[in-house]
Amino acid sequence: MLRRTLVVALLATALQTVPSVAATGPGVVTPLVRSTVLPATGTVASLGREQLIGVTWTAGQPTVRVRWHSVAGWSAWQLADDDTGDSPEGTPGTAPVWRPPGAHRVEVRTTGPAIGLRLVRVVDGAAQRVRGAVAQAASGRAVLGPVHPRSDWGADESLVRRQPSYASRVNAVVVHHTANANGYRPADVPAIIRADYAYHVQSRGWADLGYNLLVDQYGGVWEGRRGGLGRATIGTHAQGFNTGTLGVALIGDLTRTGPTRAAEKALARVIGYAATSWQFSPTGTVRLTSKGSPRYPSGRQVTLHRAFGHQETGQTACPGSLQGELPRLRRLAQVAMGPAPRVLSTRMSGVPLHAPHPAVLDAQLSHAARWRASLTDPRGTVVATATGSNATPRVSWDGLVSGLPAMPGSYGWRVKVDDEVHPVGYRTGSFDVGLPLLRATPPSGRR
Repeated sequence: MLRRTLVVALLATALQTVPSVAATGPGVVTPLVRSTVLPATGTVASLGREQLIGVTWTAGQPTVRVRWHSVAGWSAWQLADDDTGDSPEGTPGTAPVWRPPGAHRVEVRTTGPAIGLRLVRVVDGAAQRVRGAVAQAASGRAVLGPVHPRSDWGADESLVRRQPSYASRVNAVVVHHTANANGYRPADVPAIIRADYAYHVQSRGWADLGYNLLVDQYGGVWEGRRGGLGRATIGTHAQGFNTGTLGVALIGDLTRTGPTRAAEKALARVIGYAATSWQFSPTGTVRLTSKGSPRYPSGRQVTLHRAFGHQETGQTACPGSLQGELPRLRRLAQVAMGPAPRVLSTRMSGVPLHAPHPAVLDAQLSHAARWRASLTDPRGTVVATATGSNATPRVSWDGLVSGLPAMPGSYGWRVKVDDEVHPVGYRTGSFDVGLPLLRATPPSGRR
């Protein structure tokens, strides 16, 4: 087997921060993509504001490994995923390899036969105009909630290679992660999406960004591939299973860490949105026919969950730890499809409280959900609390603190309800605590 080792030692330069764009919408931004030949003897180039690199080729099946150099020295080698098969068109190549914070050099090695190897580097462009606002999903997609349109991340629509293609319906959701560094700020999200878009379209030759939707670690949902919400737009995200599935990618690297709670909620809403729009249970399974993937030959029928990870149909570690979170996400999606729990009524009995006679707070919820009921003293310190997951919260208190009667005054109560997907619900109020009851002393008998 032909073995080719290419070493790319990129000259150290002063690390420049990638410019971030305000979350209000960057307008149209055209990323800069540079592609240089990788000869067998290697090549040297400088890094400036590069966000990611990738390797493409015209023929062959090389294995690509990358490591980065920073003030701490060389990182461990990482294997760049080959996602060539996710599209039958375009140029074969690796998935994007994101530059970690502080890195100023990179070494790339390839082994195995390959022709036409090229190193691709993506640098963000400059905004041409500022516009954009958060779009609200239409009534049939209320589960999804607000979605940032393509204009919010500065999509240059002139780069799109062809009009969207559509399936008859969406049968399942494929969950991914983009594998870029997790330390990004909310204002950095548009630039990250643009870099992915540029690599997919300008280097790989795909029609558009591969994912239908993206979710950031702060809970924002972003429109990916053009085609329109509520339509079964065919993406480029899961070889052999692109048609009839919705691809959603969590922006970040889930290889060694779990998703934030905000990201979990957003992913659950995406799964719930697909299940609601195309009328299937997010906790169920579906039988899909492969069109040819690294794991299943064309024509093979495969039973998959309605929300499954990229690794279940491809030879990849994607979506990292999210794979283990999928049962929970499917359950949360089912919850997201229902109404938000509400506190319908509350009642305090035994007030004003005179220790040691108890006061009781009872509440009624619209339906069963996780709740926490608490009573607090005038300084806000919790004196009694209870939790549950039914529809009838209750907490009681006898007015004693460490065995002694509490001071008289105005005390507070609160009922909090949280189903882990919808906005948290609250109801609060107050009650009075009076002097403790004095027990009468029986008269002493005469001798």
